[in-house]
Amino acid sequence: MRLFDHLKPFAISLSAFLAVTGGAAASDTSYYSGKPWEIVLHVPDAQNERPYCAFRTSLWEARSISIEKMIGPGDEVAIALRIRKDAWQLPDNQTTTVAADTVLGMVEVPMKSIGKQEIYSGVPTVPVLLYNAVIGAMLDSVLAARQPQPLPIKFSGNEPIWTVPALDRFQAFEMNDAFKRCALDLRGLQSKTEQDGSSQEVTSPFGAASPAGQPPAQPSASSQPLAAPSDWEFYTRDEDWGHACFAQTHHGIVMVGFMGSPGKGLVGFVSSLFSGDTRATWHVDDKPAYVSDGGESDYFGWHEFGQLPTELLDQMSQGKEMSVTGAKGERVVLDLAGAAAAVSKFKACFGNR
Repeated sequence: MRLFDHLKPFAISLSAFLAVTGGAAASDTSYYSGKPWEIVLHVPDAQNERPYCAFRTSLWEARSISIEKMIGPGDEVAIALRIRKDAWQLPDNQTTTVAADTVLGMVEVPMKSIGKQEIYSGVPTVPVLLYNAVIGAMLDSVLAARQPQPLPIKFSGNEPIWTVPALDRFQAFEMNDAFKRCALDLRGLQSKTEQDGSSQEVTSPFGAASPAGQPPAQPSASSQPLAAPSDWEFYTRDEDWGHACFAQTHHGIVMVGFMGSPGKGLVGFVSSLFSGDTRATWHVDDKPAYVSDGGESDYFGWHEFGQLPTELLDQMSQGKEMSVTGAKGERVVLDLAGAAAAVSKFKACFGNR
């Protein structure tokens, strides 16, 4: 029996749009660096290539697996799979199929050789949603909140299975957050690229010219400029103990935030700043400061701090900046601009008994 005879294949046609390899210089910006995975924003110099966020292996030197998110025509998100091995000598423009165990079960992805050492899934014109679901299932398995899974890649030829080991839950949490930040920057970069393109045609939101003699409407005196997006975010997740609420932000590699479950106490958390048991002072502007003892969480891996009052959240909603300072002098200062919206949602979730 052939390797894929017992699998239900996804009927997805390859697009003619394939990434061009070699020749042009490019830049990579790191959002997460570790093993077995890393996250980078890849910006090519070639005009016929699109920038993308790569969720790729850092485990091996001579081979790699890369799950890549890009913005396609019409502002549509597309996901592609790229697999490379230095020792390969592949035939030109030949197709094959790879498979992986995921949260959707076994999925298959059509691939095409785009060089002697590389196969690529392409960016299909249709059906993008189905294609995203197939490759996205690989990512969902790797970043599964409750139990991150290893990623085995099976080839239809005589190439042995490649298995990427599972992340721990804290790594998965950090990488998921990093990939989201990369995707936001990618969207902004793509928008700028389209605006700067010399071939960009003049567009208009109107289907026809305004009636002659009709003066343009004046802006309302009460209208205000749109606020800049906040670095603070709110989200919820089901953990082992039940529904949990989160509000958090980043300052470089340091992540600071708050966690709570309805009816339970407020917990602050900090990652990539402290080591061992410590005592931290949480201080907003010139308001009263709060001191809390904390230690590394066995569940998340970050440092958690209890005994924090909800008044700290009220201070944040009205404040300009918050500092968190450790007993050994470790310190991070956070901008509270735009924090009020995330904190308000967090308080509503946290207080929903």
